[in-house]
Formats: sequence, C-alpha cells, structure tokens
Amino acid sequence: MSDTATEIARRLSGSFAKSGFAAPSVDDLRNAAQVSLRTLYKYYPSREAMVVGALKYRHDLYLEWIAGGAKDGQGHVLHIFERLGEWFGQGGTNGCLFLNALAAHPDNREVREVVAEHKNHIKDEFLRRLARIAPDRKNDDLAEALFLVHEGQTEAAMTRDAGEATRAALHAAKTLLTREGIPT
Repeated sequence: MSDTATEIARRLSGSFAKSGFAAPSVDDLRNAAQVSLRTLYKYYPSREAMVVGALKYRHDLYLEWIAGGAKDGQGHVLHIFERLGEWFGQGGTNGCLFLNALAAHPDNREVREVVAEHKNHIKDEFLRRLARIAPDRKNDDLAEALFLVHEGQTEAAMTRDAGEATRAALHAAKTLLTREGIPT
C-alpha cells in the first residue's frame, strides 16, 4: 500500500469506527479522508473498497498493538487480553469494527473474506503463543476457546464497563490456561 493509500485507509478506519458503516455518505468519507473525490476513488474505487482498505489497515494496526508481551508462561497469552483492554481506553468500545463491517455489508465477498482472515489471524496468534509456552501439546481447542473469550471481551466492552470486561476476560483466560496445565 502506498503512503497515500495507507493514510486514506487510516482516516477511513477512524471514520467508520466513529460513525459506523451505513451512516456516512461517500462525501462524508471523502471529507474524513481529507482528499479529493478523484483521489479517494483512485485508491479506493468503490465504497466496499473503502471498507476493505480501512479493515486491512485496522488489521495491521491491531496486530502491531498486541505484539510483544511476556516471553513465557501464561503472561505470554494473557498479554493479548491486556492489550485489548488498553485498546478500549483508546476509544475502541463500539464493538468489533470487523463484525460491524460485516453486518453492514453481509453479502459482500471481499468484506467477508477480510473479516474471516482477521478473525483467523487472531485465533492463530493464540495458537502461536500457546505453541511457544506449551510446545509439547495440541493447542487447537484451547486457542479456539481463548479466541472466543477475546471476542466476548470485545463485545462486552460495548455494553459493560470496558475495565470490567477486561477483568472478566483475563479471569476466564487464566482459568482456561490453568485448567489445561499451562504454567504461570
């Protein structure tokens, strides 16, 4: 992605996060992107392309956000839940941008594929982290369970206190990890 395309995607991502996917007109999106209509369509030739570009940008941003953390023990996995809780502190409590996009564009194949790719990547991140701290076991079911806790944390932050959602998700994740014999 060029620097201009990335900057437009960044601004579109912020606009969609704030206003949703149905409400903003193309003119609203052009204003949010701070470019001419010609430039907007040069990089994102349709509304759906704008949504996909914004989601791809948000995917990269989120993966960067959750990177790092403790190198071993449960903390290596719990880091994702902690960082998600911090994400809410940055104003991200309107639910999952990816699921919101899918709800607004349920029949769009490209949107569906980007959402599925993002969700699979998050689940795979749990699997990679589990493989690092518990390499001698099959972790697929545990990774899926942790992914579901992550998704629940995201959705709960919309209707409950984001800190409470994070505390509950961390408790659930710790319980799962401990039950599965993952060392602290």
